[in-house]
Order: sequence, then structure tokens, then C-alpha cells
Amino acid sequence: MINDKFHNLKKKLHGPIQTIFVPFNKKLDIDYIALRKHISILCNFDFVKCLYLMPYNGRYSQLSENEILDLNKFCIKEVKKQKKIIIVSDPIHASTATKLKFCQHAKKNGADIFSSICREKYFSDEQIFLHYKKISSAKMPILVHLMPFLSGYDGNNLNWKNSTLKKLSKISNIIAIKEDTKSLKFGSSILKNYKNRFSIIFAGRKKLILGLKKSGLNSYLNGTSIIDVEIDNIFWNLFQNNPTKAKQFVKEIDDPFWEKMSPKFGWHRINKACLEINGIMKRFERLPMIALNQKEINILKIFVNDIKKSLIKWKNL
Repeated sequence: MINDKFHNLKKKLHGPIQTIFVPFNKKLDIDYIALRKHISILCNFDFVKCLYLMPYNGRYSQLSENEILDLNKFCIKEVKKQKKIIIVSDPIHASTATKLKFCQHAKKNGADIFSSICREKYFSDEQIFLHYKKISSAKMPILVHLMPFLSGYDGNNLNWKNSTLKKLSKISNIIAIKEDTKSLKFGSSILKNYKNRFSIIFAGRKKLILGLKKSGLNSYLNGTSIIDVEIDNIFWNLFQNNPTKAKQFVKEIDDPFWEKMSPKFGWHRINKACLEINGIMKRFERLPMIALNQKEINILKIFVNDIKKSLIKWKNL
């Protein structure tokens, strides 16, 4: 069972959750001026209730541990000024002891929820249970980031087992899951078995989100709203009240993004480039991540402008 004092927080993880993207300046330092602007823009929308600083969109792979700590602290402070919910994360690859320190740091600085990812090779449910049990000793709400495992036995990708989640459900501090397989079948199974125990936040295209409605989905991570934040507001209203129009909206606004631009340039490069097109941050990246070149971003600009034109009628509904 979930810790009683965290139950109300779990219920607030509803609707679209906004991702915080982390900018760099020309010297490849974290651009905190642009980051403050990015957070402020998101928080100015009334429908935005929760911001989530994730390890991949947050470029944790390109940061040192001290930079991640400073980044987490900065984002917590900026988001809590606006009285929104803030989720911060731990390094992608680190020992459990190190991740616990990041959790304690997040708690000390006022984060609402700590997201922890386990990227060590999978050997047993007990291994994963002990990992999250140790982190839970910080006594703060935890979100488990369900990236597929790499098997320690044969090196193959491995989705989370029901038995693993069943074991984790015994840890009362765990209130949420970020489901990251982008699989309708797997997502439906997770909702069927655990929607009453955890708040389950889905990542992926909005066609997947629509497909999971009948299974009880009630929260997801933003995607194409990097083009225009209002996309999430429009979609969520349609998702709840008008499934037929929601399907048409997805076909016109979301599907082209995932079927044309994402396969061409890659989601993690597009997101920063779209934010540059919108004047929020530059698309600079630290290697081994690489930014879109000028020819590529010119193609993306044409696409983004076309989507914005198509979006006008939906804003006027």
C-alpha cells in the first residue's frame, strides 16, 4: 500500500506532465538564463500542474554529478516559486548509494517527487527491490522510471516483469511509474494491474495515449507541445470529452511529428531545435549528443510553421 501522507500527491499526477529541457550556451555551460525562461513559460499556463526534469531530456548523460545536483536545485527553486509540482531525477548510471544521496538532496531542497532510473543489468527481482528499498529510506515520494532493462544473462532488452512491479508495490514510498516502452500491449497490462496502486505516467505519441484510454490512463508526458504548449491543453480536453475529435486532432497535429520528423532527425534532437525555433533556448549540445545542422533545422522550421497553421482552428474551437 502507498504511504498515506503521499496519497494526495499521487492523485495530483493527472493529465499532461511537462518535461523540462536543459539548454547549453555557446561555451557549452548550462544556460540558466534560458532555463529560467523555459520554466517560467511552462508555469504561466494554468493547466500545467507538474514539471518533470528527466535524465534524457535533461541531458544528464552530458553532465557531471555536481552539475546535476546544481541543476536539480535550480529547477526545484524555480518551479516551487510558481507553486507547481516538481519531479527531479538521479544520474542514469550510478550506484544505489549515490542515487540515495541524490534523493536526499532533492528532499532537502524541496522537490515533491524523486524519479529514479535503474540502468544496471537485470539479474533478479530482489536486486531491483533492494535498489529501490534503499532509495526509499530517504522517506520521500518516489517515481520509478521504467526504461526496459538489459538482461545480465543474454544482453537482450527486457521489459519489466509483473513480478518485479508486484515486489516494488510493497514499498510504500513509491507513488508513481513512468512507463517508457511505447507499447500498447505492455501499457495496457501495466494499467490493468497497477493503476490503483501507482500513478502511471506514459511517454510516447498521442496515438498510443488514445489507445490506452479504455485501460484507464489518466496521465502522460508532453511530446509535440514543444511546438506549442497549448497542444497539451487542447488534446487533454478532447481526450476526456470528445474521442472522435481527439482522433482527428492526433492525426493532424501529432502523427506527422512522429512519422515525418522524429524518424528523420530523432526525438531528442528535435525537442531542443523546436525550442530554439520558438525563441526559448539555443540548440547547442555537448558531445556525444549532436544538434541539428542548419539545413536540418530549416526543414524542421517549415514543418513547425505548418503545424502551427493547422493548430489555429483547434485553438478556436
